[in-house]
Amino acid sequence: MNTSLDQTNPVRIQPITSELYPAAAQLMAYGFGHKFQRSSSVSTADLAFVFEQLLLSSQHQTGSLRFAAMENDVLIGTMALKWKTREVARKADTARIQWKDMRSHIGCWKLLHIMAGIHLLKHEPETGECYIEDIVVHPHHQGKGAGRLLLARAQRYMLQTAPLSYLSLHVASQNQKAMQVYERYHFRKQSSTNSLLTAMLLGEHQWNYMTRKGDNNVETAYV
Repeated sequence: MNTSLDQTNPVRIQPITSELYPAAAQLMAYGFGHKFQRSSSVSTADLAFVFEQLLLSSQHQTGSLRFAAMENDVLIGTMALKWKTREVARKADTARIQWKDMRSHIGCWKLLHIMAGIHLLKHEPETGECYIEDIVVHPHHQGKGAGRLLLARAQRYMLQTAPLSYLSLHVASQNQKAMQVYERYHFRKQSSTNSLLTAMLLGEHQWNYMTRKGDNNVETAYV
């Protein structure tokens, strides 16, 4: 890691606040929209609306945390971590999702398509696993180190949080660029799975599961 670069890097990583949910939802929709738009007419605006509702409904959920990458008070990246917790899940959070409002806003079929795709991408972490549920940096702001800083924050959070011991994530096998980025950050492929359902809904049939051991070395190549 280039220490001098970090000292002058205008990008900072912080836990997300509810005021940033609309911007985060837009960014997530922009980053992941192509997956949901392969087999339906779901728009970026539709996705952003649903993502924002999900962010609002899960803001008090245990076993998860979302970070924001900020540059001059503008959100340019976001990342969500998820881990297994012994605490009882807050069932009330699910009830807060405004299903009726979402159906009337984008229609039943589009909502079903989006929620089915999100469900298929869900992963339930094992004990000790700190799962990177999603990570996205706006294309116009890539190359500024935001991705590297988000991954470094994930590693530090995992090291500082008992009983977490390793990071993990899933990446589409055809996304070789992302694979190379994660490998530079010391993630290693552990397994691959094939899914006909994700192929049909999201255009991705094979997924690689990658992990990074829980060591104290947060230095990495520039992402």
